[in-house]
Amino acid sequence: MKIFLILISFLLLINSNVMHQDTPLQIDLNGNIIGLPKEFSPAKFGLNEKKLRINDKEIVFPKCLNYYFEEHKNPKINFLASWYHSKEIMPYYLIFNIHDNDVNYGYKILVDLETLDLIYVNKFIREGNTTYNPKVELDEKCLTDYKNAIKILK
Repeated sequence: MKIFLILISFLLLINSNVMHQDTPLQIDLNGNIIGLPKEFSPAKFGLNEKKLRINDKEIVFPKCLNYYFEEHKNPKINFLASWYHSKEIMPYYLIFNIHDNDVNYGYKILVDLETLDLIYVNKFIREGNTTYNPKVELDEKCLTDYKNAIKILK
């Protein structure tokens, strides 16, 4: 019986980890973000304009956040999202994973998929097998500029 309970506990632990993983998304040549459910369509991102559109909301990232997109010489942006977890734990979100293979650091910008609110910005630094994720502290003006840049489209 004890072995059975340990086995059940192990399976529940594995399933809880499998149930929540970020979903990788693709972006086509026209900037369409592919892989989100229809409720988040249309979904587009333009790197040159730093413009994100999800459904009926759009934001042009303010200058204070452009740095994170422009820091690297050869930036690579991966998109990840999660919309199938409880919103009580965390809002549905989209991650911009911005990095360059030639350096050991990059940035993650996390935004709410439903409102486009900024959740946080992290820097990630790889040192050997260890990754550090210090939070980037943005000043109030940047946060206000971001909030004011969110537009509802008709």
